[in-house]
Amino acid sequence: MRAVSGVLTVVLSVVIPAGLLVVVTTALGAPAYMLAVLLGIVMFAYGIVAAWMGSYDLGSPMGWLMLLVDLTWSLPNTVFGALTGLWLYAIFGTPSSANSAGRGWITYSPRSTTGFGNDVLQTLGTVNLGGSGQHERMHLLQARIFGPLYLPLFGSFYVVTFLIQCLFTLILGFALKAAGIRTSAHLNPPSRSAVSGFFGWIYFATPFEVWAYASGNP
Repeated sequence: MRAVSGVLTVVLSVVIPAGLLVVVTTALGAPAYMLAVLLGIVMFAYGIVAAWMGSYDLGSPMGWLMLLVDLTWSLPNTVFGALTGLWLYAIFGTPSSANSAGRGWITYSPRSTTGFGNDVLQTLGTVNLGGSGQHERMHLLQARIFGPLYLPLFGSFYVVTFLIQCLFTLILGFALKAAGIRTSAHLNPPSRSAVSGFFGWIYFATPFEVWAYASGNP
């Protein structure tokens, strides 16, 4: 059954996204055939790795649901992961069938024992580095829930928390530190945050991260 799931994963990963793009752009009056071909190439690479890892168990309804959501509603997130995570995480780790099989994503195990992939895990779309803690699985679920809104929302949240951090630091933080009330001028994240310091609070305070940390271990 895994071989059949693998073949179907590859075929559907190419046909559904490329077909959707042609249908949508044709309805808008400008069919994007060349862009559909490029999308098909990207998703072929994704499908090959997902099939190799057995990411989608198409012998179960949940496997079908995850694949169809990733190829339709959450397609922008899947493409983002394919364009970034597939090659970036290959630099730091190796694909892990044990952590990917039947779980609806592609996971890379880090080659090192410290640093990126160990102390800091990361998930881009449906591609992960470092393992399947509840925190990272929550990001995967968030992407599937919010679909095409997920990445714009994530980016917007970072802009907002960056501005809050800068305004606090410049308007109030330096004065409080000078008065001895604070040890740092900027806001700091809690100790459980994977990122510390000035940028750590910007990262930790985004709603998606607050939600993910509240769901379990990072």
